[in-house]
Amino acid sequence: MSYVKKISTISLMLPFAIFTGAVVIDFNILTGAMAAHSALVWREPFILAALVLSLPLVYKQKWASDRNVLRGVQSLFILILFTCGLLIYSQERLEALASRPSVDFSIYQSFPDYIFLLSWSFFATVFILIVLGTLRNLIYIKRKRPTAANFSTLMIFIVLYPILKTSILVDKLNIPWDVTDVLENLVFFILIIFIVINSFRVSWINYLNKKQKIACFWGGLILLPMQLNFHYKFHNINPLESFSPILSNFIDAGNLFLSVYLVIAFLALLAHLPTAQLYDRKMRQISSLHNLSRAVSSEFELENLVISIVNLAADVTEADFSWLELYEPGTQKINLVSSNNLFESEKRRRKSEHETALQEWLVKNKEPFLSNQATKDQLTKPFLNWKRDLHSLLAVPLVTADKVVGFLYAGKRVDFGFEIDDKDMLRAFGEQAVIAVENARLVEESIVKERLVQELKIAHDAQMKLLPKDMPRLKGFELDAVCITANEVGGDYYDFFNLGQHKLGIIIGDVSGKGPSAAFYMAEVKGVMEALAHEETSPKTLLVTANKILYRNFDQNTFISMIYGILDTETKSFTFCRAGHCPILMSRIGEEKSRILEPAGMGVGLVVGKIFEKTLEQIKIELTAGDTLLLYTDGTIDARNDDNEEFGEERLLSVFEKVSNLPSNEVKKGIIHQIYSFFNGANATDDLTFIVIKVN
Repeated sequence: MSYVKKISTISLMLPFAIFTGAVVIDFNILTGAMAAHSALVWREPFILAALVLSLPLVYKQKWASDRNVLRGVQSLFILILFTCGLLIYSQERLEALASRPSVDFSIYQSFPDYIFLLSWSFFATVFILIVLGTLRNLIYIKRKRPTAANFSTLMIFIVLYPILKTSILVDKLNIPWDVTDVLENLVFFILIIFIVINSFRVSWINYLNKKQKIACFWGGLILLPMQLNFHYKFHNINPLESFSPILSNFIDAGNLFLSVYLVIAFLALLAHLPTAQLYDRKMRQISSLHNLSRAVSSEFELENLVISIVNLAADVTEADFSWLELYEPGTQKINLVSSNNLFESEKRRRKSEHETALQEWLVKNKEPFLSNQATKDQLTKPFLNWKRDLHSLLAVPLVTADKVVGFLYAGKRVDFGFEIDDKDMLRAFGEQAVIAVENARLVEESIVKERLVQELKIAHDAQMKLLPKDMPRLKGFELDAVCITANEVGGDYYDFFNLGQHKLGIIIGDVSGKGPSAAFYMAEVKGVMEALAHEETSPKTLLVTANKILYRNFDQNTFISMIYGILDTETKSFTFCRAGHCPILMSRIGEEKSRILEPAGMGVGLVVGKIFEKTLEQIKIELTAGDTLLLYTDGTIDARNDDNEEFGEERLLSVFEKVSNLPSNEVKKGIIHQIYSFFNGANATDDLTFIVIKVN
């Protein structure tokens, strides 16, 4: 990159060096080292070469662009103003020098005059190069394919014209004078044509707003007369003719182009002034759409978003007031959610009963509605009962997935306040607005859902902590258990109580229902059972007492089925009661079929008093080596596959018989594997809980 910059710097210094060579020739004339006439024949080609090599300056300037047109216009104004002031200041001396012959060798005998003309020549050349560069940047705005070619052709003829007009160079080329006159006139004619063609490239005016166009108008009233006066005086005085005819003619041609361009640009500006306000309006509309698009991507608070929508809608249509109405999700009730320039009393009165046939029309047609005489339109007349100063109304349905979710209104206090393009603009605005509203609603729903998921996760973790962390270790027995909830939380429950004297309390239960409510009841059951297990000596008395407590705390539709038993490791017996729960499966070595232990009993919390106690049966079974017990909840047999077929008791019994001779941990894994293979990964419909008791 630094190498490219060095090359660029050298290329800019080269014309300056060549121009310096021409000055050296002049000093040779001053000192008498070289004859004046022969020296002039050599110095003009030097100046021409320096001029041609300086032309890249025209293409390297960045005074103006389509994003900063005003900067280019301001730079042009300052340049012309400064140059005209300098011309007025130096006019008297320039006129004195211009009164000499066009090629006055005596100028070289006056050193101050020579330095003055040298400075003026250098300044005027730089001025024209900068002006041409600035005009090029203005011409290139909204450029078309021939724009660059037209400007480059103009530059060629701006340089070619001074060559043909400079007699010293023509004599050097030995071109006959009659041919020279024809060529000069032809080149000048073509030069004028391309000056006019390039002068009509004034698209930059479209980028000025109303305020800037007015400023350019007043600036043009000052600038245009000054430039025309500058061109006239410079052309007539022609002070540089005594120093360098080619520079003089080049600057004269550049001034001609500048003058023609300014005249045409000023006339074009006058033509744009009546419509200047339309540009400002379009820019404001585009800005409003941009702001809404930004709100779509950055604003997810529905309350803030609807305020932005009505404010921007009023701005984009230049409405006196606007309001937004949205349907409540999942209902047909519509509410005024935000407004701009409505009185509080009007907001309160704007209820759903004020909606008339206009809403039906918008829902049916899904198109914007425009009425510039709201007082006479049948669809808008009912609005006058609510807003008396409404004379023009523009309404847009907010449509998503072919469903109307709301309406955006804009109103004015005068008849014929809106135009057709307002209708199209508000349609585009409504399309953006509905996206923003739906996004905000989805974000709100996702936030609520995520919060619920987090709360359920916390509840799930809390529920899992209520279950035993480790399996009890008993001499001569193996125990294992599992509890897998169908949702984040469930109503299944199992627990173990160390009762001392070689006894272990075992409970498994299932609260009716699912989800958080069942989980809360399960937590209550755990507290009650844990408190009673150490006080009641038999399963039946414990369940009777628990039923009295839980019946008072459960609602009428809630109960819990459970099995509570006491495992005695010394006598190797299991005494239990079944309160409306699934039976116990028992497998014994030497018996082909497993036993189904199903003593009588009804669910806890259904009834209270003697009925529960009478129906509850307690039994005791003696256990021998190799016996396996399976206590389970109904989720184990209610699991369904894709064909809506239940796993069922028979399949569970079959699976249990196949794996009952394995260690308790393998029994657990075998049953889980068979159940999950059955419903093939489909969502479980109920909690899956069971306990395996194995006698070693």
